[in-house]
Order: sequence, then C-alpha cells, then structure tokens
Amino acid sequence: MPRPRDDSSRTRVAVALLAVAALALVARVWALGWRVAHQDEARVAHWVLNYMELGGWEYRAIIHGPFLPHVNGVVFSVLGPSDFTMRLVVAVVGGLLPLAAWLYRDYLSDAEVVAVGAFFALNPVLLYYSRFMRNDLLLAAFMFAALGFFLRALSTGKARYLYLGALPFALAFTTKENSLLYPVCWLGALVLVFDGRLVLAGASDDATRLGTARDRLREALRAAWRYKLHLSLAALETAVVVVAFYAPKPEFYRIPQNPGLLPEVVGAATLGTFEEFTKRWTATDTHAHSYIEFLKHDLTVLSVGAAALVAFALLGFFYERYGRERPRAIVPFCFYWGVFSLFGYPAVTDITAGWTAVNAVVPLAVPAGVGVGLVFEYGRSAVATGNLARARVAVVVLLVATAGTGAVAAQTSYVNAQGPGNPLIQYAQSSGNMQPTLNEIEEISAEHDGVDVMFYGDSFYAPNDFDRDLQLQIDDYDDPNDVGGGYQSWFDRLPLPWYFEQYDTNVSSTLQTETLLEHEPPVVVVAEGDEDNLEADLTERGYDRRVFPRYQFAQDPGPLVFYVSENATL
Repeated sequence: MPRPRDDSSRTRVAVALLAVAALALVARVWALGWRVAHQDEARVAHWVLNYMELGGWEYRAIIHGPFLPHVNGVVFSVLGPSDFTMRLVVAVVGGLLPLAAWLYRDYLSDAEVVAVGAFFALNPVLLYYSRFMRNDLLLAAFMFAALGFFLRALSTGKARYLYLGALPFALAFTTKENSLLYPVCWLGALVLVFDGRLVLAGASDDATRLGTARDRLREALRAAWRYKLHLSLAALETAVVVVAFYAPKPEFYRIPQNPGLLPEVVGAATLGTFEEFTKRWTATDTHAHSYIEFLKHDLTVLSVGAAALVAFALLGFFYERYGRERPRAIVPFCFYWGVFSLFGYPAVTDITAGWTAVNAVVPLAVPAGVGVGLVFEYGRSAVATGNLARARVAVVVLLVATAGTGAVAAQTSYVNAQGPGNPLIQYAQSSGNMQPTLNEIEEISAEHDGVDVMFYGDSFYAPNDFDRDLQLQIDDYDDPNDVGGGYQSWFDRLPLPWYFEQYDTNVSSTLQTETLLEHEPPVVVVAEGDEDNLEADLTERGYDRRVFPRYQFAQDPGPLVFYVSENATL
C-alpha cells in the first residue's frame, strides 16, 4: 500500500538523501588510491590493461563478469590506469547507492528512507568495499536499485519503471556469476512473506491456504498478462544489455559491417558463456571447504562491520512482524533476503572474504532503517508528551550507533585499511607502507636504461624473461595448457605486475646470484624465504633492504623483500 506524502515532505527527504549521497561520495573518493592494490584487484586490473592492448575480450569465468573489464577499460583510456581510477567506478556506484532508498518511499516512512540511505553511506563493510575494485558492491547496488524500480512500477502502475529497472537488473548480471542467486533469494523471501500473510489472515487449514494461494497466483498471472507487452520488452532490454556485454570483442563491433557474425556472436555470449561458467564454477574442487568456518568468518565480519545495522534490522523486522497491525511486505522480504544471503553464500563461495558480507548488508539495511525509524519516532513522541527521559534514551541509542559505526568505518577504511587487525580485509591484501617504494620504482622506470627490476629466486622466476616480454595468457578453463591467466610466477608476483605494467618497467628474473650482481639492477625483489645470503651481498653494494608482508598472515615463501640501490634515482 503506497504511503501518502505531501510535496514538502517529499522535498525534505530528497534533499536529505542528496546530502547523504554527497557525504558518501566524498568518503569513498577521498584518498581512494592510497591503499596498495589487493592481489585480486591487481590481477583483474592487469588483465584489463592486457585486453586494452590486444583490442579484444572474451568471457573467462575466473575474471567474473565483463562489467569492470569493459567499463574500466574506458576509464583507463580517459584517465589513465592507477589505483585511484581502477576503484573509481565502484566508489561512484557505492556513493550513489543511498539515492536508491528514494525508490522505496512508497513503502517506508520519511525517517526510514533517510535511515536506509545513511546505512548505505556509513556502514563500514559497504564503505570499505566501495573503495575496492570488485564486483560485489556493484552487484548488490544494481539489484537493490532494480528491485526499487520494480516496486515503483507496482505501486504506480507506470510501465516506465519496468524499463528503468531492467537496466540495473541487466547490469547486475554483467558483474558476477552469483547474480543468479539473487532471484533465488527473492523467490524464497516471497514465499516466506506470503506464508506470513496467510497466517496473519487466519488461513489456518490446508484448504483455506491452498485457496488463498491459488487466488493470489491468479491475480499475479492476470496482472502479468495485462502488462505482457511491457514485460516482454523489459525482458528483451535485459537480454540485449547482457548479450552486448558478454559478446566477444571485437567481433561484436563488426556486426554492422558483417551481419553474418550475429548468430556466432550471440551464441558465444549466451551458450558459450554458460558453458564457460559451468566448467569453472560447478567444479567440485571450487567449493570444497568447511561451511562452518566460512560462516564463522562472515559472522565475524558482520559483528565488526555491521553490528549496529544488524541490531536495528532485528528490531525493525520483529516490530514489523509482531508489532504492527498491518505489516509491510517489503520489510520481512528484505530481511529474509539478507538472511538467505548470510547463510547461503558460505556454501557456494570458494574463499573466505569480507566482500561476501556485502550481499547480506545491502538488503538488511531496509529493516535496519525501519528499526532506526522506530527509535526516532519513540524519541519524537516522547518530546511531544514531555517525557524527557524517554527522549534521552532515544537520542543516546542513535548517537551511540552513529558514533560506533563512524569509528569502525574510519578505522577500517582509512586508519588501518591494509594492515593486520582489520577483519574486513581479505587475506591477500599486502600490508606495510609499500607506496613510497613503488613511487621510487616508477621514477626509476622513467629514467633508467636497462633492467629496472630483477626478481630473484624460485618463487618469482620466469624462464627466458631476459630475452622476451612475458605475455598474459587468459586461456579456457578446460585447456590442458591453461596457465590460469598469467605466466609462470605471475600470480606469485602480484600485486607488482599491475604496477610495473603502468610504469613500463623493464622486468627480468634470475636464479643466479652471479647474474644479479653482474647486472646490478636498481631494484631487486625477492621472497624472504629465497634470500639465502643475498642480504649481505647487496647491502655491501649500497642497497637498502625493505620488507613488506604480502599476505595478512605468515605464508611461505614469506614477505616481499625489496632491495633498492641508494643511487637508483640519482
């Protein structure tokens, strides 16, 4: 049931959301390039540069969807590649996400709409992963916006919202394969909401339940039939966007000159994509892990990065379910959606990562907004009746929640965005202050002739890289010669190849100390476990030793060790 709202109220809410979105954008863009690239960021960003150089693209499941390769390819072409620009698109989408709360205004009060937007802006998990080049935030944001447009179509009866919603819905499917799980979560949430409505309606016996369900299904089918043209066109819009993104390039761009390519390109974008997806993500070894351990990790992330949001979500859900005479379906729907995501993703993901929590945090923001609205109304009614004690309680609850959320957000996204002790960080994030050393290497690469950086030791060695430039090879998953997207030791060297590609660094490697000492490169990179007697040899020759943890925990062959010649930048 749409909620009545006058023009002045609508304006106040819109202005408040715009202010919240402006704050969110500033929080995401400020110092966006400061954190050294996570290995996952560096891997995909380097692949994007490779696609740009080759002028071609083809779906590979290990990279996930085509959205970031295509969009960041444009960003890199215009603004140049950097840690800032590779994260910019995700940061902007995350910063604009609070505006999507406006789409739910027919079902939420003014205070609840603003509260949902505030959670999107300030939640530590969403803030951290809005400053991270991955698809999870994009997927959740696109799906939340799509659902909002679909709800607007339902509440207003205007077909234009179907077409508006079809675009973010389609874009969601271009980000990551687990987009397929969102409709599943929605369907499950709808079933539970409908079952709850039957209980509240007093449908106690099976015959009554079956009859009520049959009546509701008939109503839905009749409505779908009335809007069959618009639904068909919206589905076509979704398909066109998905095919355009997944189609192999440059073949897709050649269709106007050679229409005969259309069947092959569409087949590659649909059946070819599905085949590649199933080979990669249905393999049994992909999901071989402990469900309990993965769930414990995700719960830890939520306990640190979304404690206030979860508490308010529980309050909002239980009040809506048991405290209102006419519960609104959207509140339990989003709660169930978030709960399904929380308990479902540990079963289907292949690694533990804080970004998984994004899929639960976004939908839980709606019942959390209802919880905040409940406390706000409690305080406002207390003021109206002169009960200052109750008003103080409401103020304290909201202030403590806001201050606690802000403190955690500042600590995890700015103060300690890449070091140990931050539970939001995925383990493949390098720590330590590596940026000044990378800046030196950039300067060396611009001014030095010959080998700029030499890797030493078994961990980072690639055969024959003295004689040739190593090329990335993003092969098929079932190719027996598949090297996983790189070259020998490329994965072990991450995140450095992303930086060296930007700097046009002349890179080589060796297993021989004699070769290293003969060439005396300005920079030597070695794993701590492979150093042998290298420290004594290089420090005697004026090299400065610098150590940076490559992972968040100890792992062979140890941290990255840089030896930088004292005369390197002279």
